[in-house]
Amino acid sequence: MMSTQRAVREYGLRPGFDLVDVKKCGLPVFRLTVEAITLRRQNLPTIQEFVLKSLMIEDATASEIAAMLGLGIRHVEDNLTRLLFEQLVAELADPLSKIKYHVTDLGRERLESGQSRPQDETLVFDYDLLLQSPVKLIDAQVEGAKEARNDGTLLLPAASLDPPSLDALALNTLGQVVRRIGGKEFQKQILGLRRVLRHQMMFRPATGLLFRNRVTADLELGLVVDDKLSERHEVEFSRTGGLKKAGFIKGSWSEDTGRVRAFIGGNIWSKIADDQAEAVKSKLRQLGQERVELVEMHERKRRSRDKLKSHQLRTVEDLDRQISASTAQLDELPLRSMSPSELEFLFKDVLEHTESELIVSIDAVEHQGISRQVVSQLGKLAERARVEIMTNDAINSIPTGEKGAFEPGVQLWTLANVNRRLALTERGSEFHGLSIVVADRKRAIIAAGPILKPAGPRPHFRVQAAYVTSDPDIVELVRQKLGNGVPVAV
Repeated sequence: MMSTQRAVREYGLRPGFDLVDVKKCGLPVFRLTVEAITLRRQNLPTIQEFVLKSLMIEDATASEIAAMLGLGIRHVEDNLTRLLFEQLVAELADPLSKIKYHVTDLGRERLESGQSRPQDETLVFDYDLLLQSPVKLIDAQVEGAKEARNDGTLLLPAASLDPPSLDALALNTLGQVVRRIGGKEFQKQILGLRRVLRHQMMFRPATGLLFRNRVTADLELGLVVDDKLSERHEVEFSRTGGLKKAGFIKGSWSEDTGRVRAFIGGNIWSKIADDQAEAVKSKLRQLGQERVELVEMHERKRRSRDKLKSHQLRTVEDLDRQISASTAQLDELPLRSMSPSELEFLFKDVLEHTESELIVSIDAVEHQGISRQVVSQLGKLAERARVEIMTNDAINSIPTGEKGAFEPGVQLWTLANVNRRLALTERGSEFHGLSIVVADRKRAIIAAGPILKPAGPRPHFRVQAAYVTSDPDIVELVRQKLGNGVPVAV
């Protein structure tokens, strides 16, 4: 399955839309076990075919057949034994005590059409509940509900939880999706389906990209399935009203943007340049793809024969300069929105590359949101730069969990006690609901809700507005608005 980061990189741009959330999703699939009537198509071995054809002329003994075909008697007798077992020939009593053989009706049918008699058989195949059609999947492409939930997968709701009607299944194509051990093709013809013996709900891993239309504010869910953007799944999920299921999407874009706008002011808010940012991001994605292809071409040229090495290729450094120029162009925009994945990337970037000062203003230090790695990075950063963490909820210095359990608030309190560059302060209640990061007075990030989202008991999409600016005047204004927090006694 394609990684979330790669899915965002390749499919996270949609003209006129903002990417507002990304989640690993599970597409509902039924694994059906059905009782079927099948007919095997089988080509006879050459010797058996000629034995049957000779018996079509007249009944004969084994020695007579061997003489007619010019074969050894032993080979003929072995094949006659197999034909008797499959009821393709029968023995005839002879007055002279010589056993003669006769072609049965089944043998004539097999010889003429290559088909055996119908038989009952149990078949297993997968059925996509969104597309309402059978689908061929291997074990690596599906997982159980428990396994998916443990992995934090958002399970997409199906329009119906009932197994499909057997009458609606196309028998002429069903054989192409029957599951076989070792991945072998199903070689039989399916004549009919009797009943469903068992149906088990499974889930097909996919990446869900939640987009918001900038003009209409409508939401669309793009689904990356098997490394490709599946428009069929997107259309069917939207058609069945999946996006409107209660609790499937949380948050309010209008409330989030209203909170951000109230913080930065209407004058700065009017400088949002999302359309321009979209054009630059599209160019960056194209340059990134060209760079990957160019590196591969250089490698092929390096391995090629001498007469091919004279072919001139553009240098990778030239593309890198174009990528740097486009990145700088993106940073020059006064204010632009960003996706949750970019928000997470930028926050990790400021933790690694801040040089002199980092201000992190959040509601609270949440246990599930701030990992050991983040706390460790903040501690290392405080060894060379000033770090201030401002919160609405006071950071508790006393452990409340099990002995030895990781508690980020306690860890930060301990680090602040031994490093004067790390300051813990309380911010005003007017900042509640906002997460703000200012790095080196060069970049400011403003997000509604937590930057590092804690994992909830039930996964869901969360519409979140987040903005970034590298404009010196706006960055300084944001820093001034944060003011000075009230120091926590350490």
